[in-house]
Amino acid sequence: MSGGGSRKRGAEEMQSTDPWATTSLARCSPAAPAVPQWRIENFGKLSSAPQDRLDSDSFEAGICTWRLKMFPGGGGDGTGTHVSVGLEALDAMWEPSARFKLEMVNQAEASKSHSIDCAAKFVRDGPIARGDARFFELNVLRDSTAGWLVKDTLVLKVAVTVEREDRFQLDPGGVPCDMSLKLPCGAELPVHGQLLQLASPFFCDALEDVSGSSKISVDGSLGTWTYILSGLYPHHDQPELTLDSVYVLLAVVHKYNFAKLLERLVAFATRQTRPIIRQQSSNPIHWLALAERLQLDELCEWCFAYLQTMTKEDLVAITTTVEQGGTKRVAREEFKQLGSELGLELFAILAEK
Repeated sequence: MSGGGSRKRGAEEMQSTDPWATTSLARCSPAAPAVPQWRIENFGKLSSAPQDRLDSDSFEAGICTWRLKMFPGGGGDGTGTHVSVGLEALDAMWEPSARFKLEMVNQAEASKSHSIDCAAKFVRDGPIARGDARFFELNVLRDSTAGWLVKDTLVLKVAVTVEREDRFQLDPGGVPCDMSLKLPCGAELPVHGQLLQLASPFFCDALEDVSGSSKISVDGSLGTWTYILSGLYPHHDQPELTLDSVYVLLAVVHKYNFAKLLERLVAFATRQTRPIIRQQSSNPIHWLALAERLQLDELCEWCFAYLQTMTKEDLVAITTTVEQGGTKRVAREEFKQLGSELGLELFAILAEK
């Protein structure tokens, strides 16, 4: 956006290999309501260095878990001139196609809110985010009378619709299911209780005294449970794992004691050469905190092996405070959650640098 107007992509730009490239559908003003909402406080204090980014909390839409990414100083061809905003699939193993609306709210006059409607396919080895590198001009944003920044707070909204969701639906093989799993998002997944009992001691205990049709509430996203359950039915193909998807899956697989799947996930992760990857797990301290919380020694060793290869500057950077969305999202907070033994090991690595 420039001076309150709208910019349309040309065919060449839409077909480029730029990480921000999407199929542009339309530019709408006023924008239709979009959820969820992301309030970014103290915007003026954020780093405007090229490629420095901010991540929203994750949210669910369809089979995937998503988050917004914002580059306050711009990224791609918007570096230095625009705020860049994009949508990221945290479990892109499903390679979803989605239509999504990115909106910047005008807090003085809602009818002036700026939005862009896009369509994109999110692939395992594709760009980190899909959106618009030239989403909003910085000079316009910083105009204190324009209503975009109020008390140094910026408000973004997003609405996501995943297309062709039916291709992810589980087929139980024609045999009626005797129970279902109720997810936090409200979805219910039909499943055969006996298969759950065979795969998980947790469900052996949970279903021991249950007869007839039943419903059990569980934690985890639709994408996570679709992946877990697809492995219980031999005629179902599972999507190819990525480190990002392993990071998303591990906590749920561990909590519900799918031992064989847990072993496979850990083996996949530790075969990789480094834990620096594209998504929520981009900081190895996150991996280390997760590994200790789940008491996965092999994963802890893998994290330390990578940490020992890092420069002192990089190690200091991943343990310092970063402001994200007005909330202190601190690698150091996760660092503090590490047990004393792991904490001392990490300090020892820093001392050696």
